[in-house]
This record gives sequence, structure tokens and C-alpha cells, in this order.
Amino acid sequence: MISYLKILRTKHWIKNLFLFAAPFFGGVLFTEKIAYAGIPAFIAFSFCASSVYIFNDIWDIERDRFHPKKSKRPIASGQISKTSAYLLSSFLILTSLILSFKIEIHFFYFIILYFLIQTGYSIYLKTVPILDIFCIASGFVIRVLAGGVVFNVEVSRWLLLTMFMISLVLATGKRLGEVSLLNEKIAEHRKSLTSYSISTLNEILLISSSAALIAYSLYTVEQFHRLIYTIPVVTFGLFRYLMISKQGMGDPTEAMTKDFLLIVTIILWILSIFIIRYSHLAGY
Repeated sequence: MISYLKILRTKHWIKNLFLFAAPFFGGVLFTEKIAYAGIPAFIAFSFCASSVYIFNDIWDIERDRFHPKKSKRPIASGQISKTSAYLLSSFLILTSLILSFKIEIHFFYFIILYFLIQTGYSIYLKTVPILDIFCIASGFVIRVLAGGVVFNVEVSRWLLLTMFMISLVLATGKRLGEVSLLNEKIAEHRKSLTSYSISTLNEILLISSSAALIAYSLYTVEQFHRLIYTIPVVTFGLFRYLMISKQGMGDPTEAMTKDFLLIVTIILWILSIFIIRYSHLAGY
């Protein structure tokens, strides 16, 4: 049972909170529409993501056995058979498609788009340098757009650009962590990673994080001027992530769940936005 929970990678479901980005920043998180569709939408996207994770583990079973961490995954270690994994993956994506179709037709389309891109990533696209980073980043952007349509909230152009740039930061940080961890075994796990030097990834991190900060700053001015006071918190969070990425902990899920300072920063950022955007609920 524990093996099946591991194969779902439930801790990665935290990424699906990006679905609520548009309504949260828009100040409409606590409306009837969000309460009605929020949980089903989160479950649908989580099931789709887990289906892709399982497929990726099946496809990469041989390469994962050369990875110090991935070799312990249920499929690579032989705890779960490929047949069982295929059946579970199929069940999850089918359930996700049915649920998303009932929620909202455009949300259904985003689920399909996410599944196709990430499946293509697992099969081939992750072997193409730079394009693989954009594929990872696209998953976060699709979540934001999917949340916008399911909750009927227009996604600000600056918010979308901010999320795209932050997604590039997270995707690049993940690659940097892998390159740092694998060292001389990098070619055995994935030859495309040999195309990345640590200096190149650091440069991409620097450019994308700078662009993310600029886009977020412009978004705060456009959307709600008092959000500008959250910029120092965001800046600290970006700097912290850049630092731990260079220490080999660039995986977004690990960074957001294991690094104490980053966790505190994210909580403070969310609380700051909540106080600024939802103070009217308390009568202020």
C-alpha cells in the first residue's frame, strides 16, 4: 500500500495549488464558485499529474536505476510491476478526464494539453536541452490558466508572465540539482543532461529570476498597488531558492517542503497577500 502511495507522488500535488493563483490574487478566493469547484478541480489535476508521473517512471525504469534517489522508486526497485503501474496510470487519467469534463469544458482541454505535453516530455522532449526546461515550466503555467477558466477568473497578463518566469526558475533549479547530484554518472542517467554546464544553468537561473521579479513588480502596480509591499518577501524567496538550488536541492517540491526558511518565506508571502487582498472580509 505504501508503495502505491509513493508512486502517486502525492507530495507533488502541492504544485496543483497553482490552480488557485488567479482567484487568490484576484481577491475572489472565498466565493461560492471556488468552494464548489475547488476540490474537484484539484483532484482532477492531481490524478492527471500522478498518471503522468507513473508513466514517466515506467518509461525511465532503466535510467532511474542509475540514479541515487530515483532507483528507490517503487517501479525502478521492483516493488510494483509495470503491468500494475500501467493499469493505475490508465485509471487515474480516465478518472481525471471524466471529472474535468464535468467541471468545465475548457478545463478539460487544459487537462488534455498538460497530459500530452508531459507525456511527450517523458518519451522524447526531455532529451532536448532547453526545450525540456520549457516543458517543465509549461506545467505550472497550464495550472494557472486552468484555474482561471474553471473559476471564471481572468488571468492578468503580468501574472501569467510572472508565473511563466517563476516556472522557468523552478524548472532550471530542478535541472541544476540533478546535474550537481549525478556528477560523473550524469550520462548514464540521461545523455541530454551532459549538454548543461553548471555555469549555463546558473545564467538561466539569473535571467529568469530577474525577469520574474520585474514581472511581479509590474503586476503589483497593475493589479493592486498595495501588493508592492510583498516584493521584498518575494525577492528574499527567490534569492533563497537560488542558493539552495546551487546546493543540489533545486527540486521545487523538495525545496518548498524541506527548506525551513523557504517554507517560512512562502507562508509570509501568502499571509501578506491575504491581509492586503482580503482585509475587507474583516471590515477593514
